[in-house]
Amino acid sequence: MKITFHPKISLSITGLCILSFLLLTIFKLPLNALFVLNGEFQKDNITWYLSTIFYIFGHANLPHLLGNLSLFLILAPIIEKAFGMKKFILMVLTTAITTAIIHVIFWDNGLMGLSGIVFMLIILSTLTHAKANEIPFTFILVLIFYLSQEIYASFSNDNISHMAHLAGGGAGVFWGYFKR
Repeated sequence: MKITFHPKISLSITGLCILSFLLLTIFKLPLNALFVLNGEFQKDNITWYLSTIFYIFGHANLPHLLGNLSLFLILAPIIEKAFGMKKFILMVLTTAITTAIIHVIFWDNGLMGLSGIVFMLIILSTLTHAKANEIPFTFILVLIFYLSQEIYASFSNDNISHMAHLAGGGAGVFWGYFKR
């Protein structure tokens, strides 16, 4: 038996999340500007533009990192295999950038973590095997549970970007139905 490394993009994203966590927390390198999206638009700062993607690799603490990576590693290889590497990269990048834009328009605090991408994968996983003109009941249930949980949680002061979760879920619906 041998170890394989087939979902290359999924494993690369996982590696970048772990590396950025180590750089920020263990080695305490001053890279927050890269791995935390500043909610204030900074038109003359190239690092800010990079952070509109790189924020997905940054995580606040170990439970945040492990929680996101646990779900990511379950779902991402399935979606990467179903859609292919190039489309999977496109899904991740556009979801990250769209979430960043929405965040900057409505909030001025920092944003970090992979959870928007994870929620895209959760929704998308229920649609992966759906045929044209078909709505899986699992999709309806996940959408109901997911939306009600995120709407309820959005009223708490928990330092979690529920908007990023909702944006990721919206991206999952978009990729599942409109861009197959």
